[in-house]
Amino acid sequence: MIEIKILKKENLRLGFKIEGHALSKAELEKSGDAYDLICNSVSVLSQGTLIGIEEVLKLKVKYKINDGFLHINLSNLKDQDLEKCQVLLLTFEKSIESLMQSLKLSFGSKTDSEYIRLLEEEVQ
Repeated sequence: MIEIKILKKENLRLGFKIEGHALSKAELEKSGDAYDLICNSVSVLSQGTLIGIEEVLKLKVKYKINDGFLHINLSNLKDQDLEKCQVLLLTFEKSIESLMQSLKLSFGSKTDSEYIRLLEEEVQ
């Protein structure tokens, strides 16, 4: 399962952490490429957000990326730069919610707990 934590401090988003895959390799081989689209969608949305912050807004942020893992930490940014990132972070969050809604419509109501979960975490 993919777990996405939106890192928040009060009403500001300070980044997110994504861990996992929609299915194991064995499950993916059995079920086919449709479920691979879940991971691909999350990857495109999350990496697009990172690209927007770094390449469009020209902000230097802390992040770690690996197979099935992306953690973006914006706590080092000045308040005005953090404000600029809010549109991208909220767009990411709303896009993930839309993906989850599409999964429910396509594959049934259990998809949010079986394949992808969106959580909020209050940080310091």
